[in-house]
Amino acid sequence: GDLSNLTLVPTEPIAELAPGQIRVAIRAAGLNFHDVVVALGAIPDEGMGAEAAGVVVDTASDVTALRPGDAVMGLFPNNAFAPTAGTDQGMVVAIPPGLSFAQAASVPVAFLTAYIALVEL
Repeated sequence: GDLSNLTLVPTEPIAELAPGQIRVAIRAAGLNFHDVVVALGAIPDEGMGAEAAGVVVDTASDVTALRPGDAVMGLFPNNAFAPTAGTDQGMVVAIPPGLSFAQAASVPVAFLTAYIALVEL
């Protein structure tokens, strides 16, 4: 396959945050193997963009561990390529000092793959 059929499409913003959710201004998104095989048409899936890094802009009223302005990295299922994305607070962690947004965006899927293989299997 090739990328000739790849098009940008708008995603629906989260109108209202559900309990436990946060909204993040995306600063960088990771491109992982799943995104590549979807883009190439090798698997029948429309969802792309799972990992990103950015700044918290809003939280549901029950979220106490994160605040607007916090720099986070994590999983944003099927909306990490959007300007802003929502996810559950448990899907992100603070970006370690010294890590850029671009570096942080490349960590979540690679880290979780290794963790699950080494610890959970």
